[in-house]
Amino acid sequence: MSVSTRLKQLVPIAVSLGIIAMAAHVLMGTLSRIHFTDVISTLRGLPITALLIGGLLVVGLYSALTFCEIQIAQFMAGPVSRRRAALALLLAAPIGHAVGWGAVSGGAIRYRLYSAVGVRPLDIGKMVLLASIPYPAALGLLLGLSLVLQSAAAAAILHISEPLARGTGIALLALHLAYLTLIAVRRGPLSLGRFMLTLPSPQLTTMQYCVGIAEVCSAAGVLYVLLPSGINMPFVVFLGIYVMCILTALASSVPAGIGVFESMILLLMPHIAPAALLGRVIAYRLLLEVLPLLLSLALFLIYEVWWRLSGQRARVIKLRSAGGRS
Repeated sequence: MSVSTRLKQLVPIAVSLGIIAMAAHVLMGTLSRIHFTDVISTLRGLPITALLIGGLLVVGLYSALTFCEIQIAQFMAGPVSRRRAALALLLAAPIGHAVGWGAVSGGAIRYRLYSAVGVRPLDIGKMVLLASIPYPAALGLLLGLSLVLQSAAAAAILHISEPLARGTGIALLALHLAYLTLIAVRRGPLSLGRFMLTLPSPQLTTMQYCVGIAEVCSAAGVLYVLLPSGINMPFVVFLGIYVMCILTALASSVPAGIGVFESMILLLMPHIAPAALLGRVIAYRLLLEVLPLLLSLALFLIYEVWWRLSGQRARVIKLRSAGGRS
């Protein structure tokens, strides 16, 4: 094995370990100053209105993701009904996020559902790739917009100069503009050495960005509505903080970014009491992650029981042979 190959393998591992070590240091230092009775008191004292709004945002988030999954399934023109595409999303998204490496774990669930109705593995792989684009695309775009529109606030939070914050935002927006220009003007596959990459259509790309923005803003909104009143922070500023925390958590490769996300939030929002902030992050995780995960696991169990019933199996096989959709 060459030195360059070893470096390619070791650098991502080193980056992940460095992020995890930094997060552990911040988190342990903060937790040593927190009384968990204060965290429990924060959870108990959360306004019902904020929890209800947070729940509605979660519903909106999964509605947008379901719409995206259905559109991708129709774009690939496979024998997939809207109902099956919606089920695939509602199973793959929460479980994939909790397990980590969502494209792999969520992809395995999509393979389980789509292959059952005759979709080719290659097409399933393309669907997984297309479904993976909206979230990171929206994260980069929204971070760029936040750094440009609120460069002074971002510079103060990140302890960098305002021109550097604004310049970083402009660079991010330029990358997205270049990608969108490529989508708009390119006709036919894109050659990458020995590989040929088929780019999504302008219409599908627009839908991906819209869904990704809705997903990120809804998720950030869940935590934002749970924050203490009177923090005097515009949503666009908080959105930039949230996106940076998410990107750090994703770079750590820790499932659901547990510990890493919390440490970054505590680090970037020191003006909120740590116990109060941690209690609200726990409520955010319960609404956005734990409840959808429990529902998806129950739904997956119901599906498996349904699928193993001989009558339903025969019906799907009959539909497949007749070219129908299930």
